[in-house]
Amino acid sequence: MNTERQIHRVAAYLRVSTGGQDTAMQMADIQRLAELRGWQIVATVEEKASGAKTRPARQRLIAEAKAGAYDAICVWKLDRWGRSTVDVLTTVTELDSAGVAFVSVQDSIDMTTAQGRLMVQLLAAFAEFERAQIRERVLAGLRHAKRHGTRTGKAIGRPATAASRRENITNLLAQGVSLPEIAKRLEMPYSSVHRIARHK
Repeated sequence: MNTERQIHRVAAYLRVSTGGQDTAMQMADIQRLAELRGWQIVATVEEKASGAKTRPARQRLIAEAKAGAYDAICVWKLDRWGRSTVDVLTTVTELDSAGVAFVSVQDSIDMTTAQGRLMVQLLAAFAEFERAQIRERVLAGLRHAKRHGTRTGKAIGRPATAASRRENITNLLAQGVSLPEIAKRLEMPYSSVHRIARHK
């Protein structure tokens, strides 16, 4: 990777988690940084929390950035951008691979600099720790189910409904676990895992 990147066109991503909040403070900080760095904010994307896990406006922004619309995406804080450390790392790495820088004003993460990329390497270590914790919780739940004679494939503490199976599969896919390995861990037919993963 280049030690420094030339940044001109920046997209600002703003997000609030409740209806009572606004994005004015987020935008003010992003604009202040852009002025200091000589960047031009060419797009502003605002997203309000809906309770859903997906962030459609963010996904469209990532697609536009990868298509060459922006040199960088700037957010106010990491928790405005991603649901988890793994989610943040995955999307930031995806952007970096496409030559798009990522900047978080409040978290000292600036992928246009060597220091910022070092911070992302530290983030990767935390993400791996988070993956390991999730993996341990899933395996512990399966062991618990077996010890108590309950059907395997159940989510912890509740019946193995289609929704709970889909949730388990989605979580494992987010960790990068392959479909055959998921079928093995959840003791489900591969065809069922494949069908759920395809329609998740």
